[in-house]
Amino acid sequence: MNRKPDLPALALLAAILLGGVVRFYPGIANGFPLNDGGMFYVMTRDLIANGFALPDFTTYNHSGIPFAYPPFGLYAAALLSALAPGSDLWVFLFVPAFVSSLGIPAFYLFAREISSSRLLAASAALLYALNPGSFQWPVMGGGVTRSFGLLFMFLMFWQAIQLFREYKLRHLLPTILFGAATVTSHPQTAFHAALGGLILFLFFGRNKRGFLSALLVGLGVALLASPWWMTVLHRHGLETFLSAGGTSQRTLEFYLIVLQLHLPTNLFTLPFLVLFYIGLAASLKERNFLYIVWILAAYLSDPRGGAGIALLFESILAATGALKASAWIRPGKTESAPGAGARRGGVILGVVLFVWFVLAASIADFRIINTSVKEGDLELIAWVNENTDEDAAFVLATGREFSMTDPLQEWFPALTGRRSLTTLQGTEWTLGDAFFPWYEQLTFFQKCPDMNCLGDWSLRNNADYDYLVVLIPPESAKGGLSESLRSLGISARASATHALVYESGHGMVFENKK
Repeated sequence: MNRKPDLPALALLAAILLGGVVRFYPGIANGFPLNDGGMFYVMTRDLIANGFALPDFTTYNHSGIPFAYPPFGLYAAALLSALAPGSDLWVFLFVPAFVSSLGIPAFYLFAREISSSRLLAASAALLYALNPGSFQWPVMGGGVTRSFGLLFMFLMFWQAIQLFREYKLRHLLPTILFGAATVTSHPQTAFHAALGGLILFLFFGRNKRGFLSALLVGLGVALLASPWWMTVLHRHGLETFLSAGGTSQRTLEFYLIVLQLHLPTNLFTLPFLVLFYIGLAASLKERNFLYIVWILAAYLSDPRGGAGIALLFESILAATGALKASAWIRPGKTESAPGAGARRGGVILGVVLFVWFVLAASIADFRIINTSVKEGDLELIAWVNENTDEDAAFVLATGREFSMTDPLQEWFPALTGRRSLTTLQGTEWTLGDAFFPWYEQLTFFQKCPDMNCLGDWSLRNNADYDYLVVLIPPESAKGGLSESLRSLGISARASATHALVYESGHGMVFENKK
């Protein structure tokens, strides 16, 4: 009865439970896969239709996109869909949240190994679990691949550290297994698994046995993943991988965005940043450069996806800062083995931070809920399926500049089987150096205020379309993009070359008479 509470166990339990809640809630509340995942939905159906053998191309958007995407998550989705027949959409609604929730204890295992402190690792897991950056993208429909990649990457790092410390077969084989699963799950996690493995080698394995272990891991991962990458290379060549790998912009603008993320410009991120900088100062004072090196390497090598990887170590540093702050409130023994005063101070600080981070995660959840295909979109899609030819081509004016965060752009080809000329998803595997110029053209299209602009854009980009879809923004929506949508709708109504064939309170469809 007089036993002191096991704070690390309580913190880890809170991380798993609350992290699971914030990951599942948006999908349950929405009822449709969040944001993206339309291409993966079609690829899953392609796998099933092809007898679970990798097709040469996916049928998504009729764009000749090579079936080159790492297939682990797609196979998992296909197997689950086959085992539970009916609507396949439930897989993309719930599996990402489930796998992302499993990533929380996996991250704890990695953090415990790299920090050698249960309390620090559990605190880091709690901060990570409630940080919107840890679940926003993994729980979306496309998280059916992202969440697996993160889960296996955490487990690979967990085993790799032990491998470089002990050089035993019981760590070598799991490192290879988890590494291969990471590589075959998601392109970005594959890259960061390799980068992280190099960093772990430099900090923990710089000797002959470490070099041999790293070499065996690399060869083992390449061998286990070879059925996929050798098939893709044989069918499509190296250019497909190079094209997909060139979509992370390394520009001053992107690096300035990264810098802004670490400035106190957002009230909800302020406590995390304060704790992070306290932990960073403590880490540098102790000459522990592992975390800052990994953070910088992630951002510098991959500005687009590095934030999600850097968050792992930012969470560990923020947890370090929280333990430091709790010790300052009531001086105790040490941060890793706090005395009673530090424990009481930690409880006071922990309650305040707990409420704050839960609030921030809840607000992020409500934002995610609104990032999905709407009921009006589904009604429009149903009309398209019933009233247009299957080989019809569409352009979609939705008022969103970035197609990758535009649910209708991604799901329209998946749910209609028609081609959308304004959907960017999948073109990273085909366009190569033309990817960013085409992205700029799609951004320009969304700003077109009239049919003259649309006609010039269509001619300039050889975009021969049959139907124009124009969404109607809410009356409360302000800004240039909303005004462009309203103006384009008025212009299309008055056009002699386009006929209004569908209209609702949500959107309009115009047929191009050509």
